[in-house]
Amino acid sequence: MNRKLERRLVMVGSVWQIVSGLLTIFVFASYIKNEGLNSNYNTFAKLEAAQSIFGSMYMFSVSFGMLFVILGIVNIVMAKSLKDDQTEVKKPIWFILVGIASYLLMDLLGSLLFLSAGVLALAKNKPISKLVNYEIQNQ
Repeated sequence: MNRKLERRLVMVGSVWQIVSGLLTIFVFASYIKNEGLNSNYNTFAKLEAAQSIFGSMYMFSVSFGMLFVILGIVNIVMAKSLKDDQTEVKKPIWFILVGIASYLLMDLLGSLLFLSAGVLALAKNKPISKLVNYEIQNQ
């Protein structure tokens, strides 16, 4: 029994994570940085405080985007190592955990893709194990 559907779901989810991470880094974080640089305040202390806040928000956005890019790359590797005709337990659990984390981070598309892939992979474990046992018995 092949795991082509699970691989595709994880690959699409991984590409989505990489794209959203890169958008967060280059679009959203750059916007935050520009807003901080373009702020006008009447005192030097207010200007320094605003630039410090915007700098912290910029660093958080870049870190958050890098987390998504790294997670997307890890998930691509995990999807490629998902084997046909073998029961997999750890990888589907990982996909479910990534799906739950995506849901908590309000990434609904990633959540839907990873949760679906994890549940499908776990659901295919029982037929695969029965098929393997059947083939062993008939030899």
